[in-house]
Amino acid sequence: MIEATVSIDKLIALVRNGGRVRTGVDVYDRSGTLLLAQDILVDQVKTLEIIRRQGLRSVPLARNGGVFDLSGNKIPLEAEEIPGSPDPTAGPEASVTASGDITARLKEIGAIRREAARHHDNARLCLKKALAQIRKNRGQFDVGAVESQAAELADFVSAHDHPFSYMARALFSHDDYLYTHAVNVCALGTAAIRRFNASFSRAVETALWADPAKAPESPSFAYYFPDDLEEISLGLFVYDMGKALVPSDLLNKTGTLTREEFGVIRRHSYDFGGRILEKNHMGQSILANMVQYHHGPLFDGDKNCYPEDRTFSGIPPYVRICKLADIYHAMISRRSYRDAANQVAAATTLFRAYVHKEPMLQFLLHAFVSTIGLYPPGSIVLLRNGQMAYVLESRGPVVLPFTDKDRHPLGRRPDPFDAGQQAEPYQIDADNSVRTPREVFHCLPGFIKDIAVSDRGAGPRSR
Repeated sequence: MIEATVSIDKLIALVRNGGRVRTGVDVYDRSGTLLLAQDILVDQVKTLEIIRRQGLRSVPLARNGGVFDLSGNKIPLEAEEIPGSPDPTAGPEASVTASGDITARLKEIGAIRREAARHHDNARLCLKKALAQIRKNRGQFDVGAVESQAAELADFVSAHDHPFSYMARALFSHDDYLYTHAVNVCALGTAAIRRFNASFSRAVETALWADPAKAPESPSFAYYFPDDLEEISLGLFVYDMGKALVPSDLLNKTGTLTREEFGVIRRHSYDFGGRILEKNHMGQSILANMVQYHHGPLFDGDKNCYPEDRTFSGIPPYVRICKLADIYHAMISRRSYRDAANQVAAATTLFRAYVHKEPMLQFLLHAFVSTIGLYPPGSIVLLRNGQMAYVLESRGPVVLPFTDKDRHPLGRRPDPFDAGQQAEPYQIDADNSVRTPREVFHCLPGFIKDIAVSDRGAGPRSR
């Protein structure tokens, strides 16, 4: 259990003066990369400085961790340096943050949701306009406008670590699916490829320097450079543009496609998409690979992939991230011919389909699953005792219950708790579908309604 949260600068000073630190918990950066394992005894300042460079300003210390002298004796810290946290196993009343922090976090989530909705609408309308231009102008469109919108979307996603996870899933209806799908694949893929780039580059860096003490302060290896990442985000935005040349009645057909019809739809990638890039003088290899091979194989033996002129080893990592995002978002989206799958089921299905396959795919899969999270912030979950809860943070996850066991709204403001650290009645019931705020709006307390779900009117429209 977490006993203290100590500033990284304080720990550096203690270690510099001969102390040693063991956290007792794994320490991660914002991208989910492990920075320090829980059982490592830190006796070098450099290790803590690396953690500080990753943006961490404090480090949690568990009861089995702490600061020690050279003889192994635990060094007591002053009371003001160890703000106690309630024992998360004590039950659902155990608070992991002050009530003022709850309100502040909900306001922050509300602001992110509104900003995410604005960026999502702008990107969707930009793409819709571009595809209309392609249909009208024999493949030509305003490349500059699309590039600018893709860069703006990527910057927003990178600054907020997949901010669209805070938006209600009901927002993404089957209407305008082609455009909303591309925007969300771009957001998911951008967050995932940057997470992969950080974790894989760090793994290679570690392998290059067997002795961490000899490693340079600034990383010397990067799998993708910033310019590459920008172009990858653009590719994630335009990868499906070839569908603009597919007849709309085929894209929206509710019945089973014939072999010939499916053959036409397949041409959107390697044929129609390639033509559009050529028509607009977009010859970059990253864009060409993304457009033509986003239905390529992820591993040896992957079925129903096309075109068939490349094996999985010839499909770049960024294209495979694009395919994972394409599959996942299609699963959780409502279509004209089927309802959406819940996020937990979709993430689990994706993971089981690709785990233990090709080694590089495991890095990509871990980055992608870490990006989407099983319980995204802003989603509604059921606890095993029947309560409904609002997810504040996916790590844990930290949840805020808002109903009693009979699904009646609570009469008082509750405290949040880490559902991953609770006894069974207060754990998340993974066998039931994740709810959306819109479905349970009548149960939500005012401080969540007003701040976190102001977009309740958005949602799937019946045809």
